Amino acid sequence: TESAITNYTKDDFDTFLTAYNENSLPAIYTTEFLFDGIGMYKPYDLDDFIDNGNIEVEALSSSVLNINTLGNVELKGDFTGMIAVNTNDKKGDINIILNGVNINTNSSKIPAIYVYNKDITYLDVVVTIKTVENTKNYIEGGNLKKVSLIPSDNLEEYISKYNGNNKIYYNTYTNYYGVYTSTQIDKILFAKVTANNEDLDDGDPYYFYKASGAISSDIDLFFEGKGYLSIISKNKEGVETKGNLTFSGKTGDYYIESQDNSLNTITSNKEQANARNNIIIDVNSLYAATSNDIDYGAAIDSNGDLIINGGLVVAISKPGQDTMLDIKSGIYINGGTFLAIGDMYDQISSNSKQKFIVLSFSDKPIKDDIISMLDSNNNHLFSYKTDRTYSNLIYSSSSINEGVYYLYKNSTITGEEKNGYYISINSYDKGAILGYNSKGKIIETPNNMIKNDNNIATNKIFTIDSISNIFGGIANYSE
Repeated sequence: TESAITNYTKDDFDTFLTAYNENSLPAIYTTEFLFDGIGMYKPYDLDDFIDNGNIEVEALSSSVLNINTLGNVELKGDFTGMIAVNTNDKKGDINIILNGVNINTNSSKIPAIYVYNKDITYLDVVVTIKTVENTKNYIEGGNLKKVSLIPSDNLEEYISKYNGNNKIYYNTYTNYYGVYTSTQIDKILFAKVTANNEDLDDGDPYYFYKASGAISSDIDLFFEGKGYLSIISKNKEGVETKGNLTFSGKTGDYYIESQDNSLNTITSNKEQANARNNIIIDVNSLYAATSNDIDYGAAIDSNGDLIINGGLVVAISKPGQDTMLDIKSGIYINGGTFLAIGDMYDQISSNSKQKFIVLSFSDKPIKDDIISMLDSNNNHLFSYKTDRTYSNLIYSSSSINEGVYYLYKNSTITGEEKNGYYISINSYDKGAILGYNSKGKIIETPNNMIKNDNNIATNKIFTIDSISNIFGGIANYSE
């Protein structure tokens, strides 16, 4: 209850710091600031300094619910601010139980939930976000901007790493760069990044920390439960971890919308080769989409593997140069129903346990177009209504077997549609049939008939011989 929770205001910071140094902070407490191990976090952008000069920066003005304990923490109702979970030196389970919550930061500067640790390889604590059955939960937040860390007791060594405009920025905007001593840097509670020369060219300082999503974690993060969870990003990623990201239990419904990658696992420190960055999905349903208003963004971006074991998974990427599935290692589709759209994609592993089809369109589907697939017995595999343009569509389900399949555009459908994907169909009119041209691209054919390269009409779109038949299991054109 609110009366049982200790609250520290900015004016109480010295009192808070004493309790922190004496290791006497409560298990759960609130602050009017985010504490990074040294001081109050200041959410500012380098652009603010470049545009306005060396300005005075205020500490974060937001309520922060701090979880500093193992066990179950159940959240109910509305909360404006941030949930900060300290996992440093913890050994055991931390379960964040969402029981009908609405968490909103009202800011594009901080995550709604931030699980933090100095070490991205830390395994002694397991953090799980659980949704209670029959509840609806809503989370909306931004990101935590990079904070620069320069060791003040060895400045000359680090200044020498900068050149050009970056050195000018360093010399001019020292308030932004946050000069700390090496001892202070070691006390930072969040995972730190050591920048390489490429990072420095982009304006990053030699050390920084960041959290890039509406929900961010420095370590492995788990989701499970039988409820509904909506995650909306005001800035950057939807869910971002520097360890593994796992949705498990074969239950739960998730909606993730982002201003960059919807699901993202990335190594915090490029020197840490043993970091884990897999994304594993086994749910009832998961919809991951980038906003249609941004310049780039992959639906799923993993610095490790992507493993889909079950559930309805729909991945919608921003049209353009980013890929719908930007996966460093392997993509494995082992079960469930999977549909993804975008303009580029990484190759799906032939070691996947479930067959899949990659469809490449010569005439790109545009907003409100519906693409449907049927088998030779008129059994319906999928219908998808897009809210954006795309070049490629990936589909996988247990219904795909060897045989003949047909593709249609702009069917007339009655049924239940969820985020563009028809989860049930009562009736449909097939619409215009689609087929392959000589370059393997899907085209709309005149008079509802497919014609082969010899201009002979046929009513078959393609056959599937085996999963290894052409890249990604895409089927050959067949008369």
